Amino acid sequence: MTKRLTVAAVAIPILIVVVFLCPAWALGIVVGAGSACCTWEFLSCTEKDGGRRLRIYAAVSAFLIPFLGSVMDRGAAVALVMFLLFAAVMSELMLSFRKETTMEFESVAVLLMAGGVMPVLLSSLVQLRLRDAGAACAFLPFVAAFSSDAGAYFAGLALGKHAMTPRLSPNKTLEGSAGGFLGAIVMMLLYGLVLKAFGFEVRFSVLAVYGFLGSLASQLGDLSFSAVKRLFGIKDYGTLLPGHGGMMDRLDSMMWAAPVLELLVLWVPAISKAVTA
Repeated sequence: MTKRLTVAAVAIPILIVVVFLCPAWALGIVVGAGSACCTWEFLSCTEKDGGRRLRIYAAVSAFLIPFLGSVMDRGAAVALVMFLLFAAVMSELMLSFRKETTMEFESVAVLLMAGGVMPVLLSSLVQLRLRDAGAACAFLPFVAAFSSDAGAYFAGLALGKHAMTPRLSPNKTLEGSAGGFLGAIVMMLLYGLVLKAFGFEVRFSVLAVYGFLGSLASQLGDLSFSAVKRLFGIKDYGTLLPGHGGMMDRLDSMMWAAPVLELLVLWVPAISKAVTA
């Protein structure tokens, strides 16, 4: 617990500075670096055919998709990088027929997921930063995911009795899940109060919906990548963050929460800059 709090105490202020005080391309670099770490950890645990070279291809792709999306059109960035990754992976598949043991197609799918799909999902963080009231919107997924995780942890610790998914994640309880929903809604409303104090127009009822759906997405993200860990018999994806595991263990929920919040901000905005006379 002490390690988890120490990492949070260091990471959260840095995150606030990058999101609110730095240009969008700086957030693109940070998200890209985190995405590359997630890709490397994910492939280290799940993919055995391609070796270090293909993991490097995928990690570079994972960095470029969020970063290029911060300085150019997102669609063009994704199309360019995804094609290059696809070409590299398929070339490796063809070349593997020169050897006695060929590359398995499962490895191709895993590489494209880790180097393409996962970074696209995380790039929603950067796209939120580019919108109106961008910095305030870009912080929404972090509020939802981190408060949901904290609420679930403490509620489960204090009240947890009924296992939610015994085979998949035996330590997660229904009480903890409810605590995650409550924590995310409360923190989202508190975040709205802070934004209102800084002059933003805030729709609190919509923010509450953000909190609920953001928590739902975060919990599903955590469970979905826990399922992958169970398939491969591992506890954590890495050891980069003391008390948390790897970067992938910390950002797995964000891969669901960030796209969900991006869609909500696009369809039902809750935050806007105040109009001054």
